[in-house]
Amino acid sequence: MDKKLKWTFRMALTSFTLLIITLLVNYFREPLLGIKEGYAPHNFSFNFLFFLPAIITSLGLGIAVLGRTIKNWKKWNDLNKKLIFIGLSSPVVLLFIFQTIRILTIE
Repeated sequence: MDKKLKWTFRMALTSFTLLIITLLVNYFREPLLGIKEGYAPHNFSFNFLFFLPAIITSLGLGIAVLGRTIKNWKKWNDLNKKLIFIGLSSPVVLLFIFQTIRILTIE
């Protein structure tokens, strides 16, 4: 397998895994970390120090994978690999788009 394909697959897998781990830790933060729902100082520090950097890292990797896949679309012949790259990296991009629209439409 080509070095670029391996590197792109690792980035896509890391993006997806980081997203899943971040969302699971966020959902189970009270039993795991003892952060109570609605207690502002702990929620703010958790979001600022853990959730936000992890999601931004995952988003950056996802956008890089999508860009790299589109850039090398004609060079890479295996359609399954290209679809796997897009499938692994698109959830974080779609989540970011959904959250951005949700924030902008709050009244």
